[in-house]
Amino acid sequence: MRKLDDEQREEMRTSYAKKLMNVMRIQGFSKMKIQDMTQLINVSKATLYNYFSSKEEIIQKVGEVFTDYSKEVDETLLNKEISYTYRFQKVFQQAALSAIYSSEIFMRDLRQSCPDVYQEITAGRKWRENHIKDFYEEGIREGVFHPVNPSLLIMQDEAAFKRLLSPAFLMEEGISVKRALYDYYEIKKLQLLKPEVLDAIDDRPMGDLIDYILKKMQA
Repeated sequence: MRKLDDEQREEMRTSYAKKLMNVMRIQGFSKMKIQDMTQLINVSKATLYNYFSSKEEIIQKVGEVFTDYSKEVDETLLNKEISYTYRFQKVFQQAALSAIYSSEIFMRDLRQSCPDVYQEITAGRKWRENHIKDFYEEGIREGVFHPVNPSLLIMQDEAAFKRLLSPAFLMEEGISVKRALYDYYEIKKLQLLKPEVLDAIDDRPMGDLIDYILKKMQA
């Protein structure tokens, strides 16, 4: 095996962490052993130990990956050259993705095992929320959005997506997750957009945005 430079090594660590995060967000990690992790990412224990010295270090890296995601504000959201309606659609997508990755079981295990990382993630999410609030407030001033409290909009999304993405809820209501996402998007439009904006919105981008959400759910 050729020796990797520091950058390549870090890329591999990040790649493994992302793969594990997709499982940990569903199952948590408190009961997960190194052997379980090697099976999940299809590498030998020796290979995994070549990049991480312990389970704790792996969890730390998974937490770092999640922290980076939590701090990320999509460039589209901050680009005032892009229409409010498309940026509104991107906020919808990001709220759904946040709900997917910040599952209760994952955050609970993180809070108990890695409180420092948990605090970083919490701070990162707050940072993103502040930018989303700024976007809503700007849209209200420009007459695009109804004058609704941005903090309540964010809180509503957190609660709604948690429920919408629950298999138990979907089975109970007899609807697909794709249908649920589209229906909630329609509710959000009616709730937030002024009539003249609602009449002119282009809904076509939502196909790709929702497909991306579904892809991440299945990862």
